[in-house]
Amino acid sequence: MTRQELYQTLDDILEIPAGSIKGDEPLSSLKNWDSLSVVSYIATCNGLFGVVLEGERVKNCATVRDLVDLVRAHVTDG
Repeated sequence: MTRQELYQTLDDILEIPAGSIKGDEPLSSLKNWDSLSVVSYIATCNGLFGVVLEGERVKNCATVRDLVDLVRAHVTDG
């Protein structure tokens, strides 16, 4: 999976135009980022990429890049 695929996944979850996510955005600046989005992100990453994320770790992410790095670390760590 690429960073771009994860950005597109977030665009879909947040129901914002494709290509809106660039990577450095603080999650707090994203209008639709809320607890439901956290759950959707966890479920989507599991379904699309086979990655199981802990809710607390996702909630502790401050930026989009943090979310992407978290997923990619799980893929790398196996």
